[in-house]
This record gives sequence, structure tokens and C-alpha cells, in this order.
Amino acid sequence: MGQRDLPISQYRQGLAWSAMCMQSARRRVVIREILIPERIALTSSQEQVAKMVAQQQSELGHHPGFPKVIDFFSDQGSYFLALLSPEGESLAIWLQRQGGALPEYLVAELGYQICNALASLASLYPPIVHGSINPETIIVGAEGQFVSLIHVPLFPPDVLPASAEKVSAGYYAPEQVHGEASPSSDLYGLAVVMHHAVTGYDPRARLALFHPPARRLNPAVTLQMEKILTRQLSLSASHRYAGPQEMQQDLAALLETYPDSVSDTNEPSPLSVERLSASQLRERSQNTLLLNMGVFAAICVLLIVGALFMILRP
Repeated sequence: MGQRDLPISQYRQGLAWSAMCMQSARRRVVIREILIPERIALTSSQEQVAKMVAQQQSELGHHPGFPKVIDFFSDQGSYFLALLSPEGESLAIWLQRQGGALPEYLVAELGYQICNALASLASLYPPIVHGSINPETIIVGAEGQFVSLIHVPLFPPDVLPASAEKVSAGYYAPEQVHGEASPSSDLYGLAVVMHHAVTGYDPRARLALFHPPARRLNPAVTLQMEKILTRQLSLSASHRYAGPQEMQQDLAALLETYPDSVSDTNEPSPLSVERLSASQLRERSQNTLLLNMGVFAAICVLLIVGALFMILRP
């Protein structure tokens, strides 16, 4: 059993460990301690609160895109949950292995499925704010067909401490940096993740809360994808999508525009240009710029020669 790192906004909600479940075909599981915040423990019994948390997480596990709860138990006055680990790898590993942009159709499908998960969180009463949507908390199944969201908070996530400012500049929404969070913040985080995946440019390496148009970073990105990301990456929450379902509708329309062959791993993808690394994308952009400059210079020379010929002609 090994300890797992939880998002910084959940540090005070208990620890987590990875383990192997011998009763579930040797599937990997996550054991989460339910550490009840003091403000809640003062008004309700720990057992009652722990059971409510277990019930809520169990209900989420019935929705696609969330780990399933397989056990709830207590030990020496502490309470724990056992959740099945989704099969697959984190999106962070996919991005690291790729070394650049992922195929756009895969990113669009990923966004569509996470929107579905965020809609489930937003439909609860009160709504659950995940608070840490990033490549580490998104698990992608084999060939990108199934996407899951892990590390769902047991209680409302904590306000980000000042020491997390550098991390916040990556995938967190502007309002989270200032101590506020809402379901819209999770959708913003998803848009940052998609922007990173479709361009290959890590937001933690850029200016805080600055996301250039996707097509400027990767010309292979479609105009429709760029419009979706630009809208959801607005610094003002009122200018973003009203909810996950609205963004999901635009992603569904985008998915319908891709040729059926792009999802066939046995055939070359027409979006294979998006598999270029970040350095290759920069090199290609520089080569295009030099070519354009060369063409412009040649035209200028021809115009000058023509003008001189007209002036010097007898």
C-alpha cells in the first residue's frame, strides 16, 4: 500500500492510499480517509457525516466517469472509503509521452465526457465543486475511449493558500486564485486542460491566466475548437458557458464534423499533424514565416526591377 497525493485543496480532508483488492480481480483501489472538518464535526456526529459522504460518493459512482465505491468501513474511530481505480493512465502521462499536441478529436471526446461528469456534480444539492481539474485528475482509458475524473472532494475544497499561487496560474480559474470557486471554475479548468492538450503548450510555463488563441499555437486546430476554448477561457465567468451541458452541445457538434476514420487506429489520421511536438510546431511556424518573408521580398525585388526598367527604358 502506498500513499497517494491529493489535490492541494483537499489536504485537510484526509489521506489517500493505493492498494490492491484481492476480491475484485486484483483491481487497484484507492483508500480514502474521511477526515471531517472541524466546522462540520461541531454540528453533527462523525458517524452521521461519514455515512452521508459515503452515500454521496456511492451515488456518484453509478454515473459514468467516476470511481465506484466498493466499501465503507471504520477503524479505531476513523472512517474510510474504498474506491475502484479507473483503468487507464492519467492525461498527464499521455501528454508527457506525446511530447506535444494530442489529436483534436481525442481532446474533443475527452472534453465531452468530462462535461458529462461535471454536469453530474453540478446537479447535486448542494453542487459539488471539484476544484482541481487538471491532467493529473483525468484518467484516460485505452485508446482514449473512456475518460474518468478522480479525486472528487469529500467536502467543499479549501481556499487555495498563497503558496499555491504558481500552481493556480496553471489550471485554476481566476476566481479560485482570489479564494472563490463554483461549478463554472471546474469548466474553466477543463478548458485549460483541453487548450494544453490540443496545442501542446503547458499553461504552467506561460504568463498567469494567459491562453493565446489555439490556432496561433497550433494551426492544425479547427476554428470551431478554438471558438469553444476562447469562450470558456474568458476571465469573466459571465462570458463563459452557462453550464457543462451548453459546452457539451458545442463539443457534440464538433465531434460530428470529424471523419469517421480519425478514430480508426488502423488508418492514418487526417489530424496526424497535431501529433507534432511543441518544438516542431514552433519550427514549422518559423519556416512558414521565413517562406512568407521570402515571397514578399521576391515580389518587392520584381517591382523595383520593373520600375527601373520603365524609368531607364529609351
